[in-house]
Amino acid sequence: MASSYDEMIEYMAEECAGTKLDAVTLNTDLVRNPQELRTVMDKIQSQFVGVHIICLASSPDVAIAQTAYEMGASAYLSREAVDLGVASAVCFAMVHPHFTVTEDLRDLIEQKLGVCVSVLPGRRHYARLTPRIEKALWLCVVEGMPAELAAEEMGVSVSTIRSYIKEGYRILEAEDDTHFPISVSPAERAFLRFTALDEEELLSLAAARPAA
Repeated sequence: MASSYDEMIEYMAEECAGTKLDAVTLNTDLVRNPQELRTVMDKIQSQFVGVHIICLASSPDVAIAQTAYEMGASAYLSREAVDLGVASAVCFAMVHPHFTVTEDLRDLIEQKLGVCVSVLPGRRHYARLTPRIEKALWLCVVEGMPAELAAEEMGVSVSTIRSYIKEGYRILEAEDDTHFPISVSPAERAFLRFTALDEEELLSLAAARPAA
């Protein structure tokens, strides 16, 4: 809703005054240099003590990544790798003690900066989701396509699409016991579960890495 970081910070000062803000995501493509990122992060951290800052970049920049790390950002993530799982990525970065990066940036960050990182795992796999149910969920829940258009896309009836979605919701809820506030709709819960990260993948990645 803001055209610049200064406008964003001004809005936050007015609308979020006195609020405990958990996290802020920053598009680092909009900063011209590391010093500008440093200034923006300093303003946010001064206004919201303890806030987690998650940096998203369309293309990696070592100098920007280093500044993000030095300024205490929780993560520096590739926007393409995070894709629709940004909500899960933010939650992951907030609870892991090390600087979090996406897998495609891991070698770059570790080699260039020499820091210990947490690698963001890939999207969670639900074994009981068949390819047809998964595609129906993707079309209707992720892309927001109406059932009629999804049915046309998949070459099935509207009632079949709805049965796929209903079964998909049931499977997601059965395999993911994450608690959501009552205000979160079934479609929103399905989206968050469908795009959730695979914590088991993180454990296997960590186990495969040599000890520092």
